[in-house]
Amino acid sequence: MGDDMIHAICSHGYGICCDVEPIHEMEKVLFAADELTGLIGAAARMRPSKSTKDMQVSSLKKKFKDKKFAAGCSRDIIRTGAERLGWELDDLFAKTIEAMRSCKDYVNAEMEQE
Repeated sequence: MGDDMIHAICSHGYGICCDVEPIHEMEKVLFAADELTGLIGAAARMRPSKSTKDMQVSSLKKKFKDKKFAAGCSRDIIRTGAERLGWELDDLFAKTIEAMRSCKDYVNAEMEQE
């Protein structure tokens, strides 16, 4: 495995379990999306569809503001991730939801197994 790959893998835990800072765009996206996908997954499980296919940014924002919902997902890390990318939270939410939709069949199958 190359040094670039090792750096990318390590940097997604920056500030949580390591001090390897995300530098490249892909690393910043991974850092930002890792916590957020957990929040989106938890929010999807609460939806009648059990999916991201009909999830709106506005409903995710409500879940994000509720500190008790998916309490293990750090809102600070999600905010920091958006800041490192130079994105507004809404943009990070929308892009991450869209990315999860693009592989929704796989995600839904994994969620059903839990």
